[in-house]
Amino acid sequence: MNDLKVGDVLSGDSITVTEYHVIGFAGLTGDFNPLHVDEDYARKTGFNGRIAHGLLSLSLGLGLISQKIHGYFLYGFDKIRFISPVRLGDTITPQLTVNEMEDRDKYTLYKCTLSVIKKGGPQVLNSTIILGRMKQQ
Repeated sequence: MNDLKVGDVLSGDSITVTEYHVIGFAGLTGDFNPLHVDEDYARKTGFNGRIAHGLLSLSLGLGLISQKIHGYFLYGFDKIRFISPVRLGDTITPQLTVNEMEDRDKYTLYKCTLSVIKKGGPQVLNSTIILGRMKQQ
């Protein structure tokens, strides 16, 4: 889909979060918080085991949605809420809802809600993102 409009709702492909994702993300970001990489430590917390990085879930969701739309760029984030943890082995699916459009001189901005939902479970994150698209010259 290349022409977003207010009211559009898109679902991205699903992905199962693995050890590879979590350790790779930790290596890329330097975030080796034991909640993500140390099962013994994480089991003793209120999370009762390791959880994926919230920003990993956000990145996967945004990446999977970006495969459905082309020619858009990420202008920014207005809000991100991590609602429920994602565990290794959980399958998540992103959903994008277009809420508003704003025309500018050289591009159009799209205020959207990006949600990530766990298969058979709750929404794990909710964010307000702004996408942009350059106007044709």
